[in-house]
Amino acid sequence: MAESATDKSAQKSASLLEKLNLQERGWKFYAAASIPPIVVASLALWYYSSSRDGETGASKDDKKKGKRKAKKSKKSTKAADESTAASSAAAGGSAADAAAGASGSVDKPATTSVGGDDEESPESMTDAQIAALDNVALKKLAQSLKSRGNKFFQARRYPKAIELYTQALRFDKDPVFYSNRAACYAAESDHDQVIADCTSALQLEPRYVKALMRRAQANESTERFRDSLYDFTTACILEDFNNTLAATSAERVLKKLAEAEARERIEKREPRLPSKSFISGYLNSFRSCGDEAIAADGEQLGEADTLYNEALSFVALQDYAKGITSIDKAVAAIEEAGTTDGVLRADDIYSLSGMFCFLKSSLDMSAARLDKALELNPRHVRSLLRKANLFTEKRDLDMVSQLLELACEVEPENAEAFFQKGQVDFLKQDFVEAAKNYERAAGLDPDFVYPRIQLGVVQFKIGKMQDALSTFKDAMERFPTRSDLYNYYGEVLAEQGGPDDAITAFEKAVELDQSNPLPYVNQAIAVFQSSGNADKALSLIQAALKVDSECELAVAALSQIYLQLGMFEESLSMLRRAVDLAKSEEEMVSAITFRETTAAQYRFMKEHPDLLNKMMGAMQ
Repeated sequence: MAESATDKSAQKSASLLEKLNLQERGWKFYAAASIPPIVVASLALWYYSSSRDGETGASKDDKKKGKRKAKKSKKSTKAADESTAASSAAAGGSAADAAAGASGSVDKPATTSVGGDDEESPESMTDAQIAALDNVALKKLAQSLKSRGNKFFQARRYPKAIELYTQALRFDKDPVFYSNRAACYAAESDHDQVIADCTSALQLEPRYVKALMRRAQANESTERFRDSLYDFTTACILEDFNNTLAATSAERVLKKLAEAEARERIEKREPRLPSKSFISGYLNSFRSCGDEAIAADGEQLGEADTLYNEALSFVALQDYAKGITSIDKAVAAIEEAGTTDGVLRADDIYSLSGMFCFLKSSLDMSAARLDKALELNPRHVRSLLRKANLFTEKRDLDMVSQLLELACEVEPENAEAFFQKGQVDFLKQDFVEAAKNYERAAGLDPDFVYPRIQLGVVQFKIGKMQDALSTFKDAMERFPTRSDLYNYYGEVLAEQGGPDDAITAFEKAVELDQSNPLPYVNQAIAVFQSSGNADKALSLIQAALKVDSECELAVAALSQIYLQLGMFEESLSMLRRAVDLAKSEEEMVSAITFRETTAAQYRFMKEHPDLLNKMMGAMQ
């Protein structure tokens, strides 16, 4: 695969992105959580050489003058910073505007006294007169106008300061003059002019961090969050990720952008089922979806019970869309009749409907259907467990615990209830208590594989590696044909640091069940991390997507492998797909966050290839 210089430089650099969380739902299974996530190849660049006025590549003479004046101007600079912050806050600017005093000050401020408006100046010179001046004279007069502008800025006489900076630009298109004028516009909350002037400054000096910060704040104030994120990200890169204000501001803007987009998408999106592999994983945490309705001798099932049995058959075939259709018709048949009389499995019908609503993230409808099931049968344990899952989604773990305790009171020997209690303990990271509940569940139902899987996982989590391996080996002897068991065993081996054994376990999982995409993905991650064999890793993930084109884990892993290979367009395509596949608003926020961070850094690489090459060359 041919790689550009930009691709290679990206691979050499460290990551701005945090590690991608590749696991499935936390309350469901440990799933891929034990596989160390792929670290995103991105940009953490060395800040290249000198700067102007402290930031923009000024001449040596300017720097010497700046040092001679530093002590003298310290007090007046502080005053200008504070006045700008105060005026920004008073004008209703963002928190960043008010807090970033340094980015609100003008460059090279002089004394705070203000000369009279009739002071001698070159403002009256015509364009022809200016054109006749040599370069030294032009710069001298421009600096004189700038110094006067600084005085008016510090006195908060912004219109006059703007006028003087504008005059200075007639003599010298200095980026500092644009940036200082932008500071005046920022003080007057004229954000569009701030953006325009900072853009002009950056066209002259792309490494001008102060102009980047001002433009970023203006973009944030006008809710141009993507552009704001780009500017803050660029400032981070230029200063080797040591600019704390830029980093915290980027995080704040990213949060605003992601939450706003996710909220809008969720509001407009029709309820939809997650991937087939996700649903199958969820259903595996239960022993069954429900008991079949069986008519008494000589009698026939009614319409609702018949449709309910039909739904169970479709679920067994993993045809979940048809299962939903059948159960919705069963609910409609009951409600059309206006009574549950004669319906054998009315509680299971409403409960199964509530489960599917939950999977589609229709949480209110799910709650209503589950409440109806419990109204019909307050001791319906399956509904109590499903309602506990619903409140887990809402992060109300106290209510979850109450529901599970009630389930255990109703059926003290119910293995599913103790397994779910263990899952809640796992979420709370109370691994010792989780292990007790998994052991209890396994003892109550020796044919229930998932308590044994999770027991092995928590033993690993608390450092009992030999116990964990023993638990998995015992389980594999009891369940030799369970693909998911080998898949999770491989994950533990991978995190332990044994990629070869882990890969063997994943291969066994695929051999046992080629319709499960997770072991393909986990094997791909293990192969890529241990050997860097990108072709094989990509082939495995493509196989996973062939099995389940909407497998969230496969899409996420593929995006990160592409990114490590410097294939940014392909990575962004997968990240956009991950946003579409997100099951909840929280997951969508996370997916948008990765997409936008990657896009901002890729934009930097495309817009500043020369700067990137210089910076990367300086690192070598």
